[in-house]
Amino acid sequence: MPRMHECVFTHNGVEFSADYEACGDVLLVFLPDDSSRESLLRGRDPHAVALEYLMFYVDTLEGGAKG
Repeated sequence: MPRMHECVFTHNGVEFSADYEACGDVLLVFLPDDSSRESLLRGRDPHAVALEYLMFYVDTLEGGAKG
């Protein structure tokens, strides 16, 4: 059974965290707004990939990512 991990990102003095778990080559990231993301790891570090998702999430809160 996969074990849940946590990544933390501090931005402008505010701490954000996301839970993630890797099951084989699949990563599931659970973001602060209760949404989730799934990604194939393809040899990448699960913590680093989860942190990228969390950083992107924080960026979208500030309007950084325009669709």
